[in-house]
Amino acid sequence: MDSLDTLNALLEMTEEAEQLSSEAEKSKRLRSLFTEIRQKAKDEHKRLKGNQRQKESPYQLCMIGILEECDLGRVSWQNVKDLDARLRRIHEEIDRTIKEIQAGRRIM
Repeated sequence: MDSLDTLNALLEMTEEAEQLSSEAEKSKRLRSLFTEIRQKAKDEHKRLKGNQRQKESPYQLCMIGILEECDLGRVSWQNVKDLDARLRRIHEEIDRTIKEIQAGRRIM
């Protein structure tokens, strides 16, 4: 799967999660999406981490940003207060990274 495909899949999950996060009670689907977003970013980060000689790309930095936003610490899922803001920042990070990758591909 190419990096743009991965980012687009993450973006779709994030958009659905953003819609669900406005509900008063955190649904099972929202929790599932959040977990899936975190796991996909974690898997990509591990995959890319193997080549440490290479400078970190915008894609790698995006995965790190997603992981940071998905780190809830010791807060229980039901008590996450800033989930909307976290999802919005993930969404913005993905959008920015997609634009950077597309701009880089046009130059080539």
